[in-house]
Amino acid sequence: MNTEVILMPIFFTLIGFVIWTIFSTIRRYKIANLQAGMQTKLLEKFGSGQELLAYVQSDAGRGFLESLSMEQRTPYGRILGAAQVGVILVLVSFAFLFLRGRVAGAEEGFLVLGTITLCLGFGFGLSAALSYYLSKSFGLLTQRTGHRS
Repeated sequence: MNTEVILMPIFFTLIGFVIWTIFSTIRRYKIANLQAGMQTKLLEKFGSGQELLAYVQSDAGRGFLESLSMEQRTPYGRILGAAQVGVILVLVSFAFLFLRGRVAGAEEGFLVLGTITLCLGFGFGLSAALSYYLSKSFGLLTQRTGHRS
């Protein structure tokens, strides 16, 4: 079996994943810093507790308090992310399984990679479906997300 045919895609996939992880972490860190800075500046504008209380009781103040929570209240993003990863992994697995019959000497390697990525893809898809079902049963998908028409 030709190990170069198998090692090169794995190597580039690993490098791509590491780069993606680093940049997505930096992006989230910068967004969190920007939000924290804006929230701090807004809180410093209030001269007394009465002004802050009046602001918090307004619609804008309630939106501000909701934005203080760093966690996402609706699971839409996570469900869509899992579904996207699942679809991509299933398609990549089909590509590996297709290449299995086309590259001489690497049949076993492409079969193993194809099987693993297919299982991961179906796992992510199942995870997205289960998250959707549970979120719907908990009433998380019917809540208003703050968007006004």
